[in-house]
Amino acid sequence: MTITDQRPANLVSDPEIPLSDPRTAQRMVEPVARTAVEIIRDLRPENALARIVTPEIATMLARRASLTRRLRTATGYTPPQKIIVSGVRTCVVNERTVEASCVLREPDRSRFLAMRWELRHSGWRVTVLEVG
Repeated sequence: MTITDQRPANLVSDPEIPLSDPRTAQRMVEPVARTAVEIIRDLRPENALARIVTPEIATMLARRASLTRRLRTATGYTPPQKIIVSGVRTCVVNERTVEASCVLREPDRSRFLAMRWELRHSGWRVTVLEVG
């Protein structure tokens, strides 16, 4: 890629790995987990993962971001901005399904995040997302 090349850099894919390979979803676990928590904390726009998650997951993230905004307005609470993603684990259920989990560490607490990726006609999508 040269400086004049206008194509977006794809940090997730490897030219040797086809898009339908489960390793593609495995590489996306950490950045998607971080972005999901940043949406919930209202640090990113609610549509930041719109192309990767199902509409139901996008609605859930938007609802939780709304709750964060209400909490911030009512109490002045500001969530910490530093998130460390660790302990990423993936399990390839079959060639079209990957389940993943990770630990999200913040200065004052740790959270667990689990997600299920499914290969759809348009690529890998998060169909289940649980944040504890």
